[in-house]
Amino acid sequence: MTMRREHHHALLYACLLAAGACLPAAAHAQSAGDSRSRTVYAADYFDDVAPANAYDMVLRLPGFTIVESDADVRGYAGATGNVLFDGARPTSKREDTAALLKRIPARAVARIELIHAGMPGIDMGGYAVLANVVRRDDASTEWAVETGFSAATDGGAPEPRAKFEYGRRRGDTALDVSLKSVREIDDDTSHGSIRTREGADTWRRSLDMRTIEGEQEAAVSWRQPLASGRLSLTGALRGEDARTTTRIGASAVDDAERIGERERYREAEVGMRFVRQFRGRTTLEAMASVQRGWLEEREHSQAGDDDERFEGDTGSGETIARIALTHARSDVLSFNAALEGAYNALDGDSRVQEGGVDVPLPGSDVRIRERRGEATLGATWNPAQDWTIEPGLRVERSEIAQSGDSPLQRGFTYAKPRLALRWDAGKSDQWRLSLSREVGQLDFNDFVASASLDGGVVSAGNAELEPDKTWRATLSWEHRFGEDAALTLGWTHDRIEDAVDRVLVVTDDDVFDAPGNIGRGRRNTLSLELAAPLDAWGIAGGRIRSTLLWRASRVTDPVTGRGRGISDEEPVEGEIEFSQELPALRANWGVLVEHIGERQTKYRYDRITRESEAVGWTLFAERRIGEHWRLRAEATDLFGRSFSERREKYDGTRADGAVGEVETRRRRTPGVVSLTIRRSVGG
Repeated sequence: MTMRREHHHALLYACLLAAGACLPAAAHAQSAGDSRSRTVYAADYFDDVAPANAYDMVLRLPGFTIVESDADVRGYAGATGNVLFDGARPTSKREDTAALLKRIPARAVARIELIHAGMPGIDMGGYAVLANVVRRDDASTEWAVETGFSAATDGGAPEPRAKFEYGRRRGDTALDVSLKSVREIDDDTSHGSIRTREGADTWRRSLDMRTIEGEQEAAVSWRQPLASGRLSLTGALRGEDARTTTRIGASAVDDAERIGERERYREAEVGMRFVRQFRGRTTLEAMASVQRGWLEEREHSQAGDDDERFEGDTGSGETIARIALTHARSDVLSFNAALEGAYNALDGDSRVQEGGVDVPLPGSDVRIRERRGEATLGATWNPAQDWTIEPGLRVERSEIAQSGDSPLQRGFTYAKPRLALRWDAGKSDQWRLSLSREVGQLDFNDFVASASLDGGVVSAGNAELEPDKTWRATLSWEHRFGEDAALTLGWTHDRIEDAVDRVLVVTDDDVFDAPGNIGRGRRNTLSLELAAPLDAWGIAGGRIRSTLLWRASRVTDPVTGRGRGISDEEPVEGEIEFSQELPALRANWGVLVEHIGERQTKYRYDRITRESEAVGWTLFAERRIGEHWRLRAEATDLFGRSFSERREKYDGTRADGAVGEVETRRRRTPGVVSLTIRRSVGG
């Protein structure tokens, strides 16, 4: 019944959004120049929302959703997001795009360009649309200090947050410095109960969890002209800490269980990027970066005489060098080419103890070294005014050497062709179609053993894991309402080979669950994105922005031989945001509804875990005080948010055993309120 309600809720939201999309949108005067491949939004286009920074401005763009860079993807080409800064991508793929945008004051932005596929001399990086934030080049100095706190409604101590930003620009020379320290309550913090049924016996225990996360960052960037081009240098130090304490109350059949978890991550990164244009038709980009990271994990579980410990220490590093060239031969034909090389390393040690005795784990001592290279060739051709064709080919070669308790050496070579078409069916409609071969990247952490004592799961490492290969077809339709609203519908179909899921690993002493390849699979994804003003409904200054996604996948279960969805995937994702600008009060407010219909199913050889969570919401309000002060208040899930988890544990494997125990966890998080004040000066 829960699953059906979630689907009904998601469909209801979709119907409401579609109805809103059919309304006539208010046409705002756009002080911009439009073309088939680029739409330019001058800074005054955003005046009606009084943005604080470039992030507020990008959110306002119709038909555009920020895609963050993916630090888990090795290399650079496949990890970047869809936002450019002064025509170039960020040097670091580990820094959030949203964080970079928030560091740029709105008054420092000259314009924002929406670039569609087909723009001569632009490497789209596989995206249909890019946003390019162009900063003013006149001399300016800005700095800002932000401080505040967040607190849970269950009476916990407030958690502080602070941020400092400084920027100095003069022509094409710029210095940016940022410092950040944030502590917050994670939504694992909750109170609830565990109901366990084993045969005819049923018992209940209390569940109390509290997780505090901390994040620190110091970053600096420098930009200056060099050799008729532009040189950018970046450096950053980052740290993340998380502590979780869990208490599972005593019952008639066992003693109270206490679990303590701690994660500590430290990272250092430096990078360089050089960009030069030749006669306005050819652009050369060269970049290099070096990153090192250190992760420490500790977990201890104790219940009566039972004592379990997990310790994991991981060191990782990545060095990347890339050179790319784009050349616009004419207004209708351009070419791009790139060469990229990367060296990746991971050293992982993990230990599990039960009652002080070590448990042998496959993949508990792993040393991995990877050399990876990729060559790219592509073109953009406009055979007619309304048509754009983008063929491309990437060839990847990687060599992975693994030592430790599972020594192995392997090499992979993959060709990844791509063909994209775009048709502008009038001024308001655009159709996009693409066909590509995608190759997943192996997660080195899957090679290393891990454990979750609270979850009762110990996972072995798998040295023989191969990347999944996918043929992907994507079709999307974008419809614009006036100049200030857009609706985008998309469909993606994936045909997967060597799908990565969960498999059974058998050793001389025990059996374990591990990541592994399980054969062929398929996936269909439907998406809906909407951004529109609500003036036509009588809500002056109101605006709605939403993203909804439906996903269905199918693979053959390696344990039972029957069909099922891919483990850990969420069939439904979505969020809806309403905001309203109140010029007379120099304020804005809104509400964000997220986690719509979120649930997932995890398959292990001896258990099935089904997780679901209720819809979450955040009410926010911001007030501008004078020219330099902003006060922002937020209330998130003020009355709490519920989570449920059902663990079906089998006697033996799921193929030949019966369900021996069913554990149902229900918990509810407290609400969180936060208050932030920001002081900014300069311009």
